[in-house]
Amino acid sequence: MRRKWTLLGVSLLVAGAAFIALAHGREHSSGPLTGTWGCVAHSSFQDDVSFTLDLKQDNEDVAGKFANSSGAYALTSASYRKGVLEFHVELPDGKYLATGKLLHGQLSGHWSKVQEAEGGWECQKSVAKNK
Repeated sequence: MRRKWTLLGVSLLVAGAAFIALAHGREHSSGPLTGTWGCVAHSSFQDDVSFTLDLKQDNEDVAGKFANSSGAYALTSASYRKGVLEFHVELPDGKYLATGKLLHGQLSGHWSKVQEAEGGWECQKSVAKNK
């Protein structure tokens, strides 16, 4: 009887350790887009515009914020499929769509505002500061 209780105890201990390891692995399943990105948008009709992307990637799902001089705005939808980031954001002056690729640690691509304007953009990932 004592042997059964020991075997049960060991089994529960192993199962508990496996559960904790799996939960810990899921907790840190962020992708290469996760982080804060310093960006610049270009267009032919106005000066360059600086903005920041704060992204959280979990496989193909991406969430985050777009921030510029007028404020911070949640991405209304975003994904990273087949190496292409696509995100939509609604700003006070309209709705924007951006697509881009990650290459050598830099994001770059194309943006458009519904049938009004378009241009290119690029971002560099911000380096975390040691405290």
